[in-house]
Amino acid sequence: MAETPALIFIGGDAPHPRILDVLPRDAFVIAADSGWEHAINAGFTPHVLIGDMDSISAEHLQQARTLNVHIIEHHAEKDFTDAELALELAADHHHHSVHLVSGGGDRFDHLLALVHSLAPHAGDTSLTAHVGSSRLHIIQPGHGLHFGATIGQTISLVPLGGAAKGVTTTGLKWNLAKDTLRAFASRGVSNIATHDMVSITVRKGHLAVIIPLSLES
Repeated sequence: MAETPALIFIGGDAPHPRILDVLPRDAFVIAADSGWEHAINAGFTPHVLIGDMDSISAEHLQQARTLNVHIIEHHAEKDFTDAELALELAADHHHHSVHLVSGGGDRFDHLLALVHSLAPHAGDTSLTAHVGSSRLHIIQPGHGLHFGATIGQTISLVPLGGAAKGVTTTGLKWNLAKDTLRAFASRGVSNIATHDMVSITVRKGHLAVIIPLSLES
């Protein structure tokens, strides 16, 4: 795998200002369509611009061409979102970690599709999505998540695409031991960190772990 992390900026609202402080500066930067503007405003020059170019401004598209950035243009009538195309590109380059940045205030259908589209890309790669004022991780079976936390920090567990079975946690106020978190229910929402290290594993299914930035140190 490539040692350099991949950093993906997608369109929609601008990233939360505090998110920018935690992004890797030495990354391979991918702009998905109008994510170009967010990347430039954050001080990053993308290495690749990808998408159907339906939302990037003519000025920014010309800027990419002037900078000799690699542009991968897709037909507007495609089967995948620009964010998915960017994630696939990062996967093709075998980056060991991927950070995706979204302002989180885009159309709700785009935001919902984005969260679900992260699941297929969360296997051997460390995938972190910075969405609005939250950090989001996807856990697949066989790939646990272990991370430092602030005591009192809110941590929500939300199953994706069906029930998440065999969920086990440590370091939370309401720990789970091989429990099932069912789709269409809110049992895993708003748990609280009680230790400075949290561990989460799942036996079957996909689990989104959502950590609001506002409560992070």
